[in-house]
Amino acid sequence: MRVSARHFLTNMLCTTVAVAALSFALFPSPAQAQSGMLGVLNEGGVGTTDNKSSNMVLKAREMQYDQDKDVVTALGSVQIYYNGRALQADRVVYDRKAKRVHAYGNVVVTEADGTITHASDFDLTDDFKDGFVNSLRVLTTDETRLAANRAERTDGNVTVFQNGVYTACEPCKENPAKPPLWQIKAMKVIHNEQEKMLYFEDAYFEVYGLPIAYLPYMSSPDPSVTRKSGFVSPRYYHTSDLGYGFEAPYFINLAPNYDLTLTPGFTTSQGPTGQIEWRHRLLNGSYSIMASGAFLTDPDKFANENIGEPNFRGSVSSKGEFWLNDKWRFGWDVNALSDKYYWRDYRLDNLRGQPTATSTVYLTGSGDKSWFDLRGYYFQGLTTADVQKQLPTVLPVLDYDYVVNHPVFGGEVGWNFNFTNLTRQQSAYDNILGQICDSTTAKTRANCLLRGIDGDYARTSLNVYWKKTFTDSWGQQWTPFAYVRGDLGFTRLDDPTNQQFVGNKSDTAARVVPAIGLDYRYPFISQSDWGTQIFEPIAQIILRPKAAQSGSFPNEDSQSLIFDDSNLFAWDKFSGYDRVEDGSRINAGFQYSLTTNGGGYYNAMFGQSYSFGGTNPYKDPDMANTGLESGLDTNVSDYVGRLYLQPVNNFAVLTDARFDEKSWDMKAFEVGAIGTIGNLKTDITYARYDAQPLLGLDQREGINGKAAWKLTENWIASAGAQYDMKSKRFSTSYVGLTYVDACIALGLSLERTYDTTSLKNDTTVQFQLQLRGLGVSGNPKEFADKMWNDGFTNANVTKSSSFTDTEGNLNTN
Repeated sequence: MRVSARHFLTNMLCTTVAVAALSFALFPSPAQAQSGMLGVLNEGGVGTTDNKSSNMVLKAREMQYDQDKDVVTALGSVQIYYNGRALQADRVVYDRKAKRVHAYGNVVVTEADGTITHASDFDLTDDFKDGFVNSLRVLTTDETRLAANRAERTDGNVTVFQNGVYTACEPCKENPAKPPLWQIKAMKVIHNEQEKMLYFEDAYFEVYGLPIAYLPYMSSPDPSVTRKSGFVSPRYYHTSDLGYGFEAPYFINLAPNYDLTLTPGFTTSQGPTGQIEWRHRLLNGSYSIMASGAFLTDPDKFANENIGEPNFRGSVSSKGEFWLNDKWRFGWDVNALSDKYYWRDYRLDNLRGQPTATSTVYLTGSGDKSWFDLRGYYFQGLTTADVQKQLPTVLPVLDYDYVVNHPVFGGEVGWNFNFTNLTRQQSAYDNILGQICDSTTAKTRANCLLRGIDGDYARTSLNVYWKKTFTDSWGQQWTPFAYVRGDLGFTRLDDPTNQQFVGNKSDTAARVVPAIGLDYRYPFISQSDWGTQIFEPIAQIILRPKAAQSGSFPNEDSQSLIFDDSNLFAWDKFSGYDRVEDGSRINAGFQYSLTTNGGGYYNAMFGQSYSFGGTNPYKDPDMANTGLESGLDTNVSDYVGRLYLQPVNNFAVLTDARFDEKSWDMKAFEVGAIGTIGNLKTDITYARYDAQPLLGLDQREGINGKAAWKLTENWIASAGAQYDMKSKRFSTSYVGLTYVDACIALGLSLERTYDTTSLKNDTTVQFQLQLRGLGVSGNPKEFADKMWNDGFTNANVTKSSSFTDTEGNLNTN
C-alpha cells in the first residue's frame, strides 16, 4: 500500500504535535531567535511630519483636492513612498482635518524591512497609531504568515487581529485555498510591539485543517525578537535504563547580556531530572555555569556501576574566557561529576561521549612572534578502565615560544620553553600483551608497562634553534639548521616498584642534546594545458651525540608515538618533552602533487628514516616501552606514505600507511573519505594497525563513519556506526529519518551503544519536532539547510599543502 507524505505526517502529527502544542498553550513560548519584523501597522507613514529630512513621493493617475472639506484624494494605481515604506492602493484619501488616511482596493503595504501586508482597505490616523484594517494578509521577512478578517490598532503599540490565522507554511501552489501543514486559528491574535509578543486567545492548533489541540491561551515572540523568555523545543527519548523521558527547557531572558535556562525533566524508570544553565557576557569576555542532577527511584539498575550515593547523581560544569587586553586571555573549563557514568547514562548530548572530564584553568598571551601559555589540568576518568587515583594532577604547565624579530647570521633564531609539574596518588601499570601484571604478580620490565609514576615529577625543557633557507640558481632549496635542547628534571617516587622502571626513589637528572643538520629539496615543476605537476625529492641529515641521563626521566607525555608521513621530517619524532631524539639520522623521501585546471588536486608522499652513528633512541625502551615496535626501532625504518585524492572541491579521499622495511607487510593503514556527492554527505574512515605486544596493544581494526542522504527535497535519511572488526561488535550505531519543509522538521532516531560496564547494548530512541516560526528562527532555506548540515560541520574539504614549521617539520594541512 502506498502512503503519501501528507498522510504519514498527518498521522504522526496528530499523536505528537498535540503534546508539543499544549506546552505552548499556558506559558510564553519559544525563546529562540526569529528574524524580521511583523510590523503590520508600524508607527510613522503617510502624513508624518516629524522627520524633516524624509521626503514623500506620491504617484497616481489623478489627484483631487476638496478645499471645503480639506480632503486630498489620489486615484488610479496610487503609489506612496515615505521613510522606507511603500503603499499601493486603487484609491487613497487623506482627511487633513481628521488627520486620517483611508486606502481602498488592493492595498499593499511594504515595510522597510521587507514585511508585506495585503488588505482590502484600511482607515488609520496619519501617524498610523490608531485605526483598523479589513481583510488583511501579512508576509514577514522570514516568510511567516498572518491573516485576519479585521485588525484594529490602538496607542500605536497594540494591534488586535480578529479571527486570525498564523503559520510559517507556504500555501499550496496548485490550490492556495488548501489548508497548510500546520496553522494556529484564534479568535484574537494580539501583537504588542513594545513587548514584541504575539498572544493567541481561544485558539486551535490545526494540521492540514484538522484541529488537534485546543489552546485557550498561548504566546510567542514576534519575528523581530532575538531573545525572549519562554519554553524552547521539548525533548522526548527512551533508553534501556531510564525508560521514557521528557525534558521541557525554559529560557529566561534576564538581560541582553545574561540569561538562565531551566530544564526540568522526568524519566519513567528513574524519576525526576533537572538542569540549570547560567550564561553571562561582559565587555571583555563571557562565562557560563551549568549544573544538572537526577533523583533515582530505582538505583539497583546502576548497581554494577558503583556510583556511590544511590539516591542522587549529578554534575557541575563551567566555562569562561576573558580578554585582559589585546594580547592576553584568561579562562577556564572545569567539570565535576558525582560518578564517571553520569554523563553517559543520562544522555547529556553536549557532554557525553568524552573519555575524560578534563578541567583546566589557563592564561594565554600572544605577540607578533611569541606565544605564552600557562595552565593546570585535573582529569576525571569516565571509562570502565579508569582508576581515579591513577590519573595525574598537572599543575602547572608553562609553554613559551619566541622568534627573534631580526635575522641572526641571516637566519631565524627562536626558542621553545616548557615547564611541567605533575603528581599522582597511585602507580598506573599495564600489562605487556600475553603477560600478567596485576596486584598478585611482581612488576618487572618483562611483564609490565608503567603508564604513570606514583609520586611527583617536575621537568624544565629549553630548545634554542637557528635555521636559514637558500635557493640556488637551479632552484634547489638548502636549509641548514642547528639547535640545542636541554632538560632538567626532578622525580620523587612513592612506590618503590617504580624504581626499576625510572631509577632512584629521589633523583635529579639533566641532559643536553646539541644538533646540526641540513634540509634539502629540489622541486621539479611541469605545466601543461590540463594542469600543473610538482615532483619534490627531500633529504634531511641531522648529526647529534648520545644524550646522557636520558633514561632517568620518566616518560609521562611522550607515550603516543606514531610514525607516519606527518613526522617523517621532524627534528624530533617523539610526541612530547620527556623523551628526546638523539643520535644521528637521515630522513629521505619525495612528494608529488598535481593540480588540474578543472579544480582537482592530488598529492602523494613516500619516505624512510635511517639511524647511523651514536644511538637509536627508539630501540632504547623506557618505562612504557615507547619507541619499540614503532617502525623506527631498527636502523633502517619502515616505509611511510600518504595519498590524497581530491577530484572535486567538495570530496576527498586521504590514505596513509606504514610498511615493513624488509617484507613490505602493511603495519598500519588508514583511509578516509569525506565530502558531498550529489544528495549524499559522507564522512567515513577505515583503520587497521598490527599488534604491538611490547606496548600492550593487540591488533586493531575498525570502521567509523556517518552519512546523510537527501532522499527527496523533504526527506533525509542518516546513519552512523563505529564497528570493531576485532571483537566483531558495534561500539555505537544510529539511524535516523527526518522530514523537513518550509515550516516543519520531524525526526526520529534510534541509537545503540555498547556498555562496557554491563556488557550489553543500551538503546536510545529520540523524537524531534521543530515548527519554524514557533521556537525556530530563519527563513525556509536557512531552516532546511540547518537540518541537512546537522552533524557535518567538516564537510568542506580543503586542499593539502606542505610547509616547514619553525622546527623544520614537514606538515600537511
